[in-house]
Amino acid sequence: MSLSPESPLRFESLTALSAIAKHGSVQAATEASNFSAPKLHRLLRTQEQRLGVALVTSSTRGSTLTSAGERLRAHADALVHAVAVAETSARQEHRKLSGTLRLQAPQALIEPLLLPLVLRLQAAHPTLRVCLLIDEHPHRIDSAAPPHIRLMPGSLPNAVYARSLGDLRIGLFASSRYLNTAGRPENLNSLARHALIHCPWEGKVPIWSLAQGQSFRFEPRLSISASAAALRAAMEGAGIVRCYELEARRACAQGLLEPVAEPLWPTADSLALTYALGMRAPASVMAFLELATPWLREQLAD
Repeated sequence: MSLSPESPLRFESLTALSAIAKHGSVQAATEASNFSAPKLHRLLRTQEQRLGVALVTSSTRGSTLTSAGERLRAHADALVHAVAVAETSARQEHRKLSGTLRLQAPQALIEPLLLPLVLRLQAAHPTLRVCLLIDEHPHRIDSAAPPHIRLMPGSLPNAVYARSLGDLRIGLFASSRYLNTAGRPENLNSLARHALIHCPWEGKVPIWSLAQGQSFRFEPRLSISASAAALRAAMEGAGIVRCYELEARRACAQGLLEPVAEPLWPTADSLALTYALGMRAPASVMAFLELATPWLREQLAD
């Protein structure tokens, strides 16, 4: 039997035929697959019209294949299996991480988020090389190749591909030792009387964005350009620091810091992984996104 060019075999129809043969009825095949019953019937009827022969007979006891259906089913099963193997192979290849990845993020998020993630992935993928770049030092970034992936808080620029991760809270923290001596601020007026630690980004004056869009300008008692050092100073009792909640999480769990004046905390930022080229990005970039996205979402949800 020959087929005209305008009457090709359809992969969906072959999949439907294979499903009915495997499960014994249209209803069972529908429940075990992504086909609705009307679509499955339509696929079979269309294929039978193309071939000019019945493929399935139905009765109250279920559905069986005709002799022509059985012959076609043997080819269909082989084709469905081959496609499944090809998809599995492609998926596994897509998840391989090798070569060099350049990741960029705010300094404050590298230690609590990117560094533990990178170490986990390098342990699982020994050929992966990673370069971590810091937002606050653009002159150093410009001298190298651009980053493949950025961890970006806040509003995203137009025309970027992104994986949303969740909300990123910013809060105020201090040691119990400091607060027991200086008191616990409850509003802006009382906050202004405290020793405040400022961690400036390059060129930024000491202004904190707080709840309800309030801007709080102050004279810092201590100013440190490294966020990890500013956090450490707060643990040692030097005053109150404003930082990402993620940065302070471990210290709070250990009793070294505690949250301060939570009603004054600003609205959480959104956080996303951004990357160029979309699905045309290198395979290692897409593999990193597939592996990193669920782990990062879990950290933000804790």
